[in-house]
Amino acid sequence: MTDTRLSRRKALKASATAIAMATIAGCTGDDDAPAEETDETDTSESSDDDDGNGSESDTATLELLAEEEIDHEHACGHAKFDDREPLTAGETSDEAPTVEETHVIWEVTYEGDHGYVRFDADEHWYDGPFVFYTADGTAVVSDGSELERDDVGDDCEPLDEYVEVEPEDGLITLEVGES
Repeated sequence: MTDTRLSRRKALKASATAIAMATIAGCTGDDDAPAEETDETDTSESSDDDDGNGSESDTATLELLAEEEIDHEHACGHAKFDDREPLTAGETSDEAPTVEETHVIWEVTYEGDHGYVRFDADEHWYDGPFVFYTADGTAVVSDGSELERDDVGDDCEPLDEYVEVEPEDGLITLEVGES
């Protein structure tokens, strides 16, 4: 089952990239130019477009799971079998969406290089540090105290790393982005 989920994730990413590229090609290509010329033109126009019209608004996703303790086997079960819940990260820590659930894998979408997600530890029954597992990206502690960080390793292929965080004033804010 692990190989299927990894393949599905890679296929979804490749499909999204292909759709985005096809959309860009359809919007910027010269309708009178042959297909080969359009591809060359699209490549140069896309790289020239970095200043304002396209690549800065690219979206990316990562998977984020909150748990009460470090338990790779338990977290891996969620990663292998649970549906992903959509969550859009805030562009700044002040705009971060706030969640308080554990045992939920969020598919976090963010614009550009990174985004922010806030975890409200005061609204959760557990009183202690929380562990955040990630796949296809990383979570850096913005508010809270990082206690431990490491790769998940071979314990669970669908997850990449984890970070254990002590809340600050009942909150944990994570900056999520590429690894």
